[in-house]
Amino acid sequence: MTFDRASVNAAVDDLAGFLRADGADLLVRDADPKTDRIHLALVVEDVTCAECVLPPDDLRATITDALQRRIPGEFELILDDPRRAQ
Repeated sequence: MTFDRASVNAAVDDLAGFLRADGADLLVRDADPKTDRIHLALVVEDVTCAECVLPPDDLRATITDALQRRIPGEFELILDDPRRAQ
C-alpha cells in the first residue's frame, strides 16, 4: 500500500499546528510514493527560542508516530531540522 501527497499534506498540516503555536512551522518538501520517502522541513526563523520547540529527536519520533497512524505502509522520513548540525 502506498501514500498520496494529499494525505501527507493533511497529516503534516495537523502536526504543524502545535509547532505554529511556538512560531515554528513544518513544511512538506517532497512526498514521493514511488520511493516511499517523505521529506519535511522544520522552519524556526520566526521563533524567539528555537530550543523551546520540541527537541530534534523527540520531534522526529512524534512526527514519525503521527504519520504512521495516518499514512498506510512503510515510508522513509527525512526531516530537515536547522537546529541539528548537518
